[in-house]
Amino acid sequence: MRQIKKHNRQAFTLIELLVVIAIIALLLSIIVPSLRKAKESAQSIVCRNHLKTLAQANLIYTVRWKNWYVPVIDTTMTARGEPTWNSNTEFREIVGLQDKSVTSNYIMPAEYLCPADRQSNDAYWAQAGVTYKNYVSYGYNLTDWSADSKKPVSWSGNIPVSTWSCRLQVNDISSSGTKIMFIDSGDIWVIMSGANYTKYWDKFGQDIVKYRTAGTWYPTYFRHKQGANAAFFDGHVDFLKKEALFYYTDTASTIPDQKRNENIWFCNLQNRK
Repeated sequence: MRQIKKHNRQAFTLIELLVVIAIIALLLSIIVPSLRKAKESAQSIVCRNHLKTLAQANLIYTVRWKNWYVPVIDTTMTARGEPTWNSNTEFREIVGLQDKSVTSNYIMPAEYLCPADRQSNDAYWAQAGVTYKNYVSYGYNLTDWSADSKKPVSWSGNIPVSTWSCRLQVNDISSSGTKIMFIDSGDIWVIMSGANYTKYWDKFGQDIVKYRTAGTWYPTYFRHKQGANAAFFDGHVDFLKKEALFYYTDTASTIPDQKRNENIWFCNLQNRK
């Protein structure tokens, strides 16, 4: 009898078990969001490091090429298989990427992808009907030659054989610390209107197929706490909320806010409309 009573005194009651479960649940509710935030912060830091590498590589490229930055696109190099910045052999060598092949023109190794990028993987590109795949995570600023500019370029097919290029010299950049070079993206290039988050990001998130269906191939991805990491032409990297990259205003203040947009996206303000 003494043993039975002793055993009963050591057992937990149902109420005690429920209290323990409630405490565990409470602790999890506190810890899990903290761990999620820590993971997101770590991903953003890795992303910024990647962008820093790309920006520094582009600055080194200007030293080798007499103050010319790597072209966003250079159709004269189509025959060589390197018409875009990420397929440019010398730029890839400076970054430290392995030699490209016919199938890797638009691919960067996994260690150079943004950790928060949910698009650059085989499962995503396995969708039926998808063309022009890329595994890059970052886009180069094409605004100076886009539909947003005075002299937009156009091409038929993906990368045609032609005789023009979209590239800038160091002297073309006014206030290099405020001009976007590379930024979180779903394609290999970005333009100002592609940062229109109410029209694109808020609807499509990280799904470039939907962007293309809606008529844009140049989106900014606000995948870090509704903002994007960006590398600037002076080599520094910063985090910008989506509201800082695309402004929405009433008609009374359209002009000043439009200028704020242009000052970020147009590397040479003479190219804006």
